[in-house]
Amino acid sequence: MLTKGKGITLAPEKHMLAVELVKDTSVPTNDQIQLATLCKGATLPTDKKEPALLVFNDLVTQLAQRGVTIDLKGRSLDTPQSIGAVRHDAEDILAKLNEADFAKRQVAEWKEIAAFIRLLATGKFSTTLPTGEEIGIPKSEAPAYFEWIIWRAFLAINKLINPPHEARRFKVDQDFLPVSTARGGGSDLIFEFDTFVLGVEVTLTENSRQEALEGESVRRHIAQLVSQYKTKPVYGLFAAKRIDINTVETFRLGIWYGENDVKMHLNVIPLTLSQFHDFFVALFQHGKVDNTHVKALLDLCIASCHTFEAPLWKKAISECVHKHIQALTL
Repeated sequence: MLTKGKGITLAPEKHMLAVELVKDTSVPTNDQIQLATLCKGATLPTDKKEPALLVFNDLVTQLAQRGVTIDLKGRSLDTPQSIGAVRHDAEDILAKLNEADFAKRQVAEWKEIAAFIRLLATGKFSTTLPTGEEIGIPKSEAPAYFEWIIWRAFLAINKLINPPHEARRFKVDQDFLPVSTARGGGSDLIFEFDTFVLGVEVTLTENSRQEALEGESVRRHIAQLVSQYKTKPVYGLFAAKRIDINTVETFRLGIWYGENDVKMHLNVIPLTLSQFHDFFVALFQHGKVDNTHVKALLDLCIASCHTFEAPLWKKAISECVHKHIQALTL
């Protein structure tokens, strides 16, 4: 079973497990047995060897239909436990294949992605697409949806070297909806392209606390990426509904001291959600969907960061976005 939106549905890849589950129609014969079952937990079909093999072989068949063969060299299928270990590996492979398929579909869903970004930018929680489909963001889950929709946006732009499950640091359910925000210790999103790496950090904080909450962690996370990817330029993209001027100043300076007090100059560009939305839409509307345009925009913004102080750099970034969107029409 899996959650789908706010309801529950069957996962197609779990069909054989569902079949085995419904075969057991037994009920406890007395209260003592019922209590023991509640305390120990119910048994599953896969706790026995034969049903476990049936479920595993069904997964093997599903993977074979998609051109993937499970390597069983050195793996045992003698006990339910050993079968379970291999089955979990098969399920993980299948989940990653499904996520890769989801990633490929995003280019065709760019209008929906843009609509979600617009929702977050305007503080609204639902809208109706031109197709008549209604989309919405649960109010309590807005931070998770923020990370999720930026992830989808870059999946749509495509040309990623790292697989989609490695580009996100938050968990998704089987429908690839977010179930949590990114864990700590790194950028919310990490996108590796042929010629550069982009670490993305997002926040719904808009007031003067923004710099205090995000300034240090964002620079630390981007510095970690700089140390990790030594052969490619690393950029940081900081996205929020509104960028506080103190946050702009922190990223304009972009200084971080690493190990042995080594000074690092970081390229972190703050963009509002509206600016990102307009740029994203322009890429698709003008048939210029290519990550090279992302890098070009980032370079354009960085070029003026040491020329102006924060208020003028903030204005310059807005002008850079506008100019680059205009260039996409040519």
